[in-house]
Amino acid sequence: MLNLFKSFFLLLFFLGISSLSACKPRLLPMSSVSNTATNRAIMQFMDQYKNAIEQHSVAEVMTLVAPDFYESSGTDNTKDDYGYAQLQQKLEKAFARVKNLTLRYHVQQIERKDDQVLVYYYFNEHILADFPVGEEWMAGNDVNRLVLRVRSKAQGAGYEILSGL
Repeated sequence: MLNLFKSFFLLLFFLGISSLSACKPRLLPMSSVSNTATNRAIMQFMDQYKNAIEQHSVAEVMTLVAPDFYESSGTDNTKDDYGYAQLQQKLEKAFARVKNLTLRYHVQQIERKDDQVLVYYYFNEHILADFPVGEEWMAGNDVNRLVLRVRSKAQGAGYEILSGL
């Protein structure tokens, strides 16, 4: 009789464990966000951004940026702020030195606020750059926030970057 109770409780335990694991939300690869149509579209946008950066393509990055892009660098000092045209100049200058670049990211959170989408992500980058003293490998990692906006139907489907670069 004792063995029957042990077997019954073991069966209940394993059924309970398997039902808990079945309730685990499905997450998108390279993220901690749930698998929804909107989140998949945002992750696709993030892949476009990653590919443009890894190809050192100023033109491709700029197609992802809103014309009213504005970066305050998270400070009150307006001297380090820049807009669309200055971003393009910064990218041209930076990419001119880049020989090789790999970028990995993990989206931690996606928030929707009115017509904006806030994408919080961890990134890790490795860059081989050409300097006057020679080539040098650099590595960096951090958490960043991209502020996106849904493009109008006239602009085509997708998102555009308002700030965060």
